Amino acid sequence: MDRRKTLKTLLAGGLGAAVVAKTTSCETPVEIEANIEPAAKGYGLRLPHEIAHDQRIANENFFVESELETLGILGDIIAPGEPGEPKATDTGLLEFLEFMALDQPDAHQTKLRGGLAWLNSESKQRFGAPFAKITEAQRIEIVDDIAYPEEAKDTPMEPGAEFFGHLRYMTVVCYFTSREGMMKSLGYQGNMPNVWDGVPQEVLDKHGLAYDPKYLPLYVNQDRREEMAEWDENKNLINNS
Repeated sequence: MDRRKTLKTLLAGGLGAAVVAKTTSCETPVEIEANIEPAAKGYGLRLPHEIAHDQRIANENFFVESELETLGILGDIIAPGEPGEPKATDTGLLEFLEFMALDQPDAHQTKLRGGLAWLNSESKQRFGAPFAKITEAQRIEIVDDIAYPEEAKDTPMEPGAEFFGHLRYMTVVCYFTSREGMMKSLGYQGNMPNVWDGVPQEVLDKHGLAYDPKYLPLYVNQDRREEMAEWDENKNLINNS
């Protein structure tokens, strides 16, 4: 399951749980179960309103192309990446913003669209063109004025700072919950089952411990890591040869 699907499952799952909790006072479990329709594929059993919610998100768009272009420019300013590491738009930022704007419209639509309108208005006043059409140096000049909320507070830049802060938060969430961001920037490898080299000797030394040489090959023999340990009725390991 990729990040987008994981988010949808978590969010829809929470919503589903809330609905069940709300209906338990007047509907029996049998009645609730009768209202559940199996989905052909995807997330397994889904309530009708969840299926409709998923279909709406899959079939609708909120942002227009010019808005996505500007959001991508800003996202890559926030997370430009390093050599060998992805920039924000390489981690699916635009798809993430589109999904979140449709999934949680009250939380994101006005903030993002309103912020883009403010940004383009400020850009036109300063440089005579929308943010996406001005030079990189001009963009950074505006961003410098809205990237620090404390400095922008109670100034004409405050609305822009609130928008930029929200987009920065969304960009960071997207970046570090993406496969590219976690693995290439953080070096996160995920769980590595069936591979264990034992407690490092330097750690054992700090506690005055050591593996028994008799059993050490049994503990950390990676050639046999696929085997399941078996014991006899007297608790003797029987597949240790």
